[in-house]
Amino acid sequence: MRRNRLLTLVLFLTIYSISNAQSLDFYLKKGIENSPLLKEFSNQLLSGTLDSLLAKATYKPQINQVAQAMYAPTANNFGYDPAITNGGNYAALFNLMQPLFTKRVKEGQYKEISLASQAIGLNQKITETDLKQGITAQFLTAYANSYQIQFYQKIIKLLKEEKEIIKSLVEGGIYLQTDRMSMDLFITNQEVALKQTWIQYKNDLGLLNYICGINDSIDPQLEKPEILLQNNLDINSSPVMMKFKIDSLKNINSKMLIDLNYRPKVSAFADAGFMSVSPENIPHNFGTSFGVNFSVPVYDGKQRKILQGKTLLTENIRMDYKKFYTTQYKQRLSQLKEQLKLTDELIIGIRNQLSEQEKLISLYKVEIEKGLVRFLDFLVTVNNYTQARNSLTITEMNRLQIINQMNYLK
Repeated sequence: MRRNRLLTLVLFLTIYSISNAQSLDFYLKKGIENSPLLKEFSNQLLSGTLDSLLAKATYKPQINQVAQAMYAPTANNFGYDPAITNGGNYAALFNLMQPLFTKRVKEGQYKEISLASQAIGLNQKITETDLKQGITAQFLTAYANSYQIQFYQKIIKLLKEEKEIIKSLVEGGIYLQTDRMSMDLFITNQEVALKQTWIQYKNDLGLLNYICGINDSIDPQLEKPEILLQNNLDINSSPVMMKFKIDSLKNINSKMLIDLNYRPKVSAFADAGFMSVSPENIPHNFGTSFGVNFSVPVYDGKQRKILQGKTLLTENIRMDYKKFYTTQYKQRLSQLKEQLKLTDELIIGIRNQLSEQEKLISLYKVEIEKGLVRFLDFLVTVNNYTQARNSLTITEMNRLQIINQMNYLK
């Protein structure tokens, strides 16, 4: 009966651990879903669509209703000249205005709206890239501590098994009581390290939930992340470089719109309704009129030159930032590649060291049972193995952090 209950408990814990496991993709998905900044960018893109429709509407015929009732009294040398006011004016008209020959201006405005939407889309992509990199980096930090917890648990289990052997050997006079006390102290130190790592894991997991906008007090078992290098590392395809290209097109388009604004403008107009100088004549004064308006800018205080100067200044600033970004990108990429190469070499060296230490620990376990080695030498070897294993975990996580930075290099 007791054995069955134990098996049931083990099965329950196994199922719970599997069902409670969370992957990196889960946190990335939640972080993107909950990000208010990404939602704001989505709304800005929708707003850009409305701006396009609004610009299109301004070039359709504009119809307005205008009404006026005006009386200008005169008496005893008081009042306006009747030749100007006719004594009054009564009107109710529908005015229609239609700009003509606006194809290039419309194209320029539509392009301006389109480029603004593309810039918002790139800002959204840059923000999403930063968010994914931050979530991945925090997940790796939390997973490293989760893995350390499992390792400490294994080490403590190994030491407690050896403790029982030492206990019998001490009672047989093969080892001293101080050896047993040293074992107890070493186990205590490992248990303290386990608790410290657990506290750090809780903090790291809490920060991961905070970044992703998750309100959850459950401590899941994190799945081992599989992070491969997926970025083609082409600077021209980076979102920041693409944004520089969009900004260049915006400056070119702005210059074109400035030039178009100083070309002649033609619009057609028409109206219909009544206009009369006295209320009793209104039924006899219904009519219509139509014509063409033509305007040419002559002088505006050299505003055109000033606006073109501002556009040129904006373009010069853009080119300076682009040049600086290009240098930074290439330098950062070179550093990351070098770090990845050195880290891979370090991992190989640590793994070889661990392999030798594991063989040595296996030999010590056999020789301890026979009382052939100093017990303190065994503890030193286990301690060195623990430190090397911790170093491997840290180095492997550093390697994934480097790949994470390369994947989201922008």
